[in-house]
Amino acid sequence: MCSSLYAQFAKPRYNIRCVREGVFLGDIKVELFPLVAPLHTRNFDSLVTIQFYDSTAFHRVVPNFVIQGGDPNSRHGDPSTWGYGDSSQISIPAEFSNIIHARGTLGAARDANINSANSQFFVNLIENSGLNGLYTVYGKVYEGMDIVDSIALSPRVPGTERPVKKIEMFITHIGYNNNVPAVPVPSSPPDGFSGATGGLLFEWPEIPEAVLYKLQVALDSGFTNLVYNNSIGRNITTIGSFEQGLKKHYWRVASNNGGSLSGYSPVRTFTTGIKPPTLISPPDSAEGVSINPQFSWEELPGAVGYRFQLATSPSFFGSALIINQLITGVNYSVFNLAPNKRYYWRVRGIASAYEGPLSATRTFMTAGASDAGDESIPGQTKLLQNYPNPFNPETNIDFQIAEPGYVKIEIFSLLGENVATVADGEYSEGRHSIKFNAGYLPTGGYIYKLTTNHFSDKKLMLLVK
Repeated sequence: MCSSLYAQFAKPRYNIRCVREGVFLGDIKVELFPLVAPLHTRNFDSLVTIQFYDSTAFHRVVPNFVIQGGDPNSRHGDPSTWGYGDSSQISIPAEFSNIIHARGTLGAARDANINSANSQFFVNLIENSGLNGLYTVYGKVYEGMDIVDSIALSPRVPGTERPVKKIEMFITHIGYNNNVPAVPVPSSPPDGFSGATGGLLFEWPEIPEAVLYKLQVALDSGFTNLVYNNSIGRNITTIGSFEQGLKKHYWRVASNNGGSLSGYSPVRTFTTGIKPPTLISPPDSAEGVSINPQFSWEELPGAVGYRFQLATSPSFFGSALIINQLITGVNYSVFNLAPNKRYYWRVRGIASAYEGPLSATRTFMTAGASDAGDESIPGQTKLLQNYPNPFNPETNIDFQIAEPGYVKIEIFSLLGENVATVADGEYSEGRHSIKFNAGYLPTGGYIYKLTTNHFSDKKLMLLVK
């Protein structure tokens, strides 16, 4: 259920009668936005009440940009002073908003001081995005843009933006618009979306009268713990990031037509993705690390696997990326690194439908050749990550055992079906390598499992054809 309306102001409407040297050109009808720019609305209305605008001119016409008018100098002053205003006029503080300077919107003209607007206003002939956030928008033309366009095409005095023939305006108040805009219907992200890991797109169908949309995102259904609360000028926006770690968020949106705010939309939810892993070992900037190091990180809730990357450059780009492996556990061993060399490593979690954000990058320096020692005989039983991975169709499965004994290595589909047994017998102490050819299997993920008399481990490998 959407919430009830909580803000409503009648939008005053005015008729601008346009006359060129005594010849009637037509009427431009405008309405103002008291909910967005109350000070400018009040100022304009007070000036209309005292007939301030009557016989002032549209003194500036710039095709494909704006027409501008409302300067008291243009009543009877020298045309060279039109547009410079009267220094005795009261200035109105800026009321910048995220309303788009779309075609037909009214903006408050000003000088370099953002709080210097007074009686002069302009009408945008096109969407002037370069003015967004720099000039107050406080109304729009709802009828008569053809008259605006004809004024914009008026012949100009050479070297100026002033029409050759004076175009006067006469403004009268003609009523109010009490319409309440429709309630938006959220469309993206879909309700219940999970795995929001980066910039997230929010979208809903455009509401015809809306000039702003109030978007709220919260960590609770009552919207007391807001993480985003802003008015935006379009029915689509991307929010850069949210707290990761499977956090449930709630969002809703309301439309604003400049005078009334609709009720909020039905509430939708989304859940953020898994966090970046926390690395454990080797510690960052470690020196004298073994050339056969074991890497470890904390287990990540929601992760079904991990991507381990090792590189010779912090860019992890091109040939610098020497290992890019998918694994299921939180440990990974590497052998025969170059001695006395700097390396960089990082890890990202993998959920069932997406890859999570990368961890922080760590660096380490391997030991020199004289310090590396003889590491050819492993002191423990390990199942190593296959390489290459992903592979097609062959890959190597390495393992090491601490003592002679029975070894069995089986390959399973993700559904648990045994698709191959590549080792089943007695092996000597030390490291061994088995080549596995998966040419007869379809593309997909597979689990390979090592079993000895006293040890069992399994890892994930990916066949890509």
